[in-house]
Amino acid sequence: MSSPVDSPDSLPDWVMPWPAFDVDWLQAALVVIDLQNYSSNPDCGITQMLVERYPRVAEYYVPRVLESIVNTRRLLDVFRQMKREVVFTRHGALLPNGRDMILRRQRRDSDAREQSDRPTLWPKGSMEHQIVDRLAPLDHELVVDKNASSPFNGTGIDQILRNLQLDTLVLAGMATDMCVETTARDAADRGYNVIVVEDAVATFFEPHHNAALSAMSRVYAQVWTTDRVLRQSNQ
Repeated sequence: MSSPVDSPDSLPDWVMPWPAFDVDWLQAALVVIDLQNYSSNPDCGITQMLVERYPRVAEYYVPRVLESIVNTRRLLDVFRQMKREVVFTRHGALLPNGRDMILRRQRRDSDAREQSDRPTLWPKGSMEHQIVDRLAPLDHELVVDKNASSPFNGTGIDQILRNLQLDTLVLAGMATDMCVETTARDAADRGYNVIVVEDAVATFFEPHHNAALSAMSRVYAQVWTTDRVLRQSNQ
């Protein structure tokens, strides 16, 4: 797969500076965003619905999200081996009836049920809300439950990351153009170095995936491959 990410070579007329920072891997964490059963398990949730009702969308999305899980697992193994921080986020309502969600999300879930017999998000405590088994958090790893796209909006993650003395966040997960991008922008605006792992993130449509990576790479984040993260983090 060719890289969709803009670079100084691909945009020679772009005169503004690109995101630049040095990484201290002792102060870096892997952040696994919303790789939950509802979004990333072909046997349930949105992914199952796409396979059943929208096969053309599923034809792109399912292999993409499964590849992201494989690469995220590779990242997890190395970060755990090197005893570096791993943080998971889970997206969904914190209350069973979803009344803690903003009105737009409540309406979106209601509309989704009418169109597909299932919501777009599932509440905390449900099987669909859990991280996929292959990436299951270990007991000592931080899991942040959020009811908004970015964990920086509505949770205490910023203070926790600073307490852990972290300044670089390596982002993997779902969805590239939604929760991943929103998290990347929020983190960058709070002063974190942000690396988005292009082959460990996924969304439903390839143009949206590519556009999100392109936008992030010019201002907010560096976009790396899994292989590059593994190679450089082991130095």
